[in-house]
Amino acid sequence: MDYPQLLFITSPLFFFILPLVYVFQNRLNVKSKYWFMHFVFPILMLILFIPTILMNDNDKLSMYHADGINDPIWLVLLYLLFSIYYSIKTFIANKEHKALLLNTSANNDIELQLFSNKLIFLASVCIIIIPISLLIQYLDFNTKVVDKFLFIIFSLIPHFIVISISNIKTFENSNEIRIEERQTSVVEHENLDTIKSELTGFMMKCKPYLRQDLNLQTLANLVSWNRSKLSMVINKGFGKNFYDYVNEYRLEAVVEKLNSGKHKDYSLDYIVSECGFKSYVSFYRIFKRVKKKSPKDYLRHLKSQ
Repeated sequence: MDYPQLLFITSPLFFFILPLVYVFQNRLNVKSKYWFMHFVFPILMLILFIPTILMNDNDKLSMYHADGINDPIWLVLLYLLFSIYYSIKTFIANKEHKALLLNTSANNDIELQLFSNKLIFLASVCIIIIPISLLIQYLDFNTKVVDKFLFIIFSLIPHFIVISISNIKTFENSNEIRIEERQTSVVEHENLDTIKSELTGFMMKCKPYLRQDLNLQTLANLVSWNRSKLSMVINKGFGKNFYDYVNEYRLEAVVEKLNSGKHKDYSLDYIVSECGFKSYVSFYRIFKRVKKKSPKDYLRHLKSQ
């Protein structure tokens, strides 16, 4: 080890990474109030580790090369409890963020946001694996394999976080959106079937889904509803999130054009864009999910008829 002064830094850093991931996830959920409180305990742990960090280089190296785990069992158990607590809180916040995204926008910039959401989830999974692996070492004296595994996992976490940060965008008024479980019913005194028919009629007649920049607020303005009512009707009435609801209209518009033979005169990319999809990747995924075949197979089927 050429830099013994860097040894044992990872232990206090572990207690900072967990709250950092959670605070970052809450930042995406527009819930950053009192974020600094999550770093009180990590700072206390850092103070506790100062004597070890300030040890002379020879003592650090001897501890580093010693067989087994240098951390006492109570510290490893503290790692585990701490990681379980923050990982569970991050998983819950992550689920809320995904619902927030899917009920906010149907333009395809949301794909990157969902990708970031998954990366944060993976970071949380990797973090909780670390103390579990440490506990395994207490039961298995062959620590070399586990040590390498821990190193790989720990090195992946910053990459997940950095990539997710680079893909994040803030949706306007996103703090006004609440996931379905937290919505209060704004249609309880109205006939849900009537409201659904009204929305369906508007979608069929005005075709707002052809706009690539369509989001929940825009559609609510167009149909002259508030967006809590629109979100409730889509979630409760149709059993879908806003993203799927709008993209399924776009998909049917594409299928209609393909069935009419428009693909013989225009490229599929052009047709997909004309029907409101901003990216072919989003169209392809929803096409495979709904039609159970690829667009290429569907076109081949049309040609054979």
